[in-house]
Amino acid sequence: MRKIMLYIICSLLSIPCFAQIVKQGEKFTEVPVFGKKITFIKEVPAIQNLSESDNFKILKEWASTYYGKDPFVSSIRYEKEYNKFIAKSRVELILPANSKGEREVMVMRYRINGFVYQDKCVLEITDISYLSENQRKEDFLPDVIRAEEFITDKALELNDFLELKTNTRKSTLFFLNEIGTNFERKFGTNFEHKFGVNFEHKISYQ
Repeated sequence: MRKIMLYIICSLLSIPCFAQIVKQGEKFTEVPVFGKKITFIKEVPAIQNLSESDNFKILKEWASTYYGKDPFVSSIRYEKEYNKFIAKSRVELILPANSKGEREVMVMRYRINGFVYQDKCVLEITDISYLSENQRKEDFLPDVIRAEEFITDKALELNDFLELKTNTRKSTLFFLNEIGTNFERKFGTNFEHKFGVNFEHKISYQ
């Protein structure tokens, strides 16, 4: 319920807050920070002429497909009374080539919440962290890297690991936009919902 209230409050706030909500046909291009935490919000119209409960069934089907199959990769729970799901997952991000021609691999962990509210279906992605798969002793990276300390505008102002931070940010946005595109297709005007990327596999930034 707290997440639904967050969305309601966010909808009532000023224009800068609206900039943190990516709507249908739009892409994530920035890294928004809400209450000192990175929070990406994707909002699409619910399918007309269907109840909130029926739209949630479609949302649940989408969530089950990508987050309910492999317990070693993802965990998911549903709150039917709130038309909501909460999932935790991880994905390997293959970053763009760096200045040495190397492609680093970062394991990204994240939480994704989805809910139906009135005439909208909403995804909220937060609690993002990273683990470097190519870490060398000289890198001195922490075991777990919080996204707030690595891919925000403020984090990029610091010169340490700047190339790795920039490439991680690019791949994160690329991955989240893949989720958003797939989510939009699920709530398209027809019911041929056989599209998308398997988010449990590696994601390679093009």
